Amino acid sequence: MIKNGISSTPWVSIILLNYNGYKDTIECLESLLKLEYLPFNIIVVDNQSTDDSLAHIQEWLSNTDSISPLLAQKGFKDGQEHTQVAFSTREDWLQAGPGRAFITTIQSGNNLGFASGNNVGITYALHHFSPGYVWLLNNDTTVAPESLSHLVARAEHNQSLGQKTGIWGAKLLYYDQPETLQAIGGKLHLKTLSTSHIGEGQPDGPNFNTETLDQDYVVGASLFVSREFLQEVGLLNQAYFLYFEELDWATRGKAKGYGLGYVWQCRVYHKEGKAAGSSSSGGKKSALADYHGIRSKIIYFTSYYPQRRLQLYSLLAASSVLRLLRRDFGKAFQVLKLMVNPQKG
Repeated sequence: MIKNGISSTPWVSIILLNYNGYKDTIECLESLLKLEYLPFNIIVVDNQSTDDSLAHIQEWLSNTDSISPLLAQKGFKDGQEHTQVAFSTREDWLQAGPGRAFITTIQSGNNLGFASGNNVGITYALHHFSPGYVWLLNNDTTVAPESLSHLVARAEHNQSLGQKTGIWGAKLLYYDQPETLQAIGGKLHLKTLSTSHIGEGQPDGPNFNTETLDQDYVVGASLFVSREFLQEVGLLNQAYFLYFEELDWATRGKAKGYGLGYVWQCRVYHKEGKAAGSSSSGGKKSALADYHGIRSKIIYFTSYYPQRRLQLYSLLAASSVLRLLRRDFGKAFQVLKLMVNPQKG
């Protein structure tokens, strides 16, 4: 990449968080190894899967028939340290080496959730690779070969103009319906204390190919984050297990003067909802997704909009009543328990 007549190719660390989804993770890795941009490395954090995910992923990595052609396209050869896989337990993952492995796998030691699990990968990346950018990707995604080149180009261009942008989003498309948008960004609605995805369910088209986007958060399936943002704003908020992490990050960034970016040329295909047990086709939320959606909502709004506590709890009480009317007693009482103590769990 050329910027102002100078070659600019900052290092990028790509982080995938896996939980019982090794097939998706391997497919994502296959797409990442076809990226046109260099240099980058990949870190896979396994959140203590119960399906031997890490063993399956490492078996795929050791299969030279499948991975060698992809690595050869990157200029790597069998036996180079770049092809090694570093494995460690939670107790010593930060000190583990080799520090320059092209693909690193880390066992978190527990199911830490989205924020804490990704923070393991981010911290490892900053410690061992000193990347200019970190790209957090859901493991149930695949990416277009030119996607990372576009992310870096836009981020570097913004920096050259003196713009303080901390997180860039991508054009998220449904994996099974690649001409349909999942989202290009997220909006916060204070009147209803809710969030929504911009463009969700709409056909992709030129009207979504914009250089500027009014968004309140970048959707968490693809978060391209600058090193400066991480240093000044910090890691993901580990109070959240699932949901609202990206909105919390954007809110904290805004307080530090950071804006959000959207790179429409970066196309990411997402099998939405699989990691949380919900359906990309609009099916019923799993109990896990429902629980953490409510819990994280309470944590976010009581933290940043305490003046709206009465509004929040009125809406939650109404939600509980509706669940009772549907005879969904377990979820109804779950809402009430979370209203009393959202920090539990």
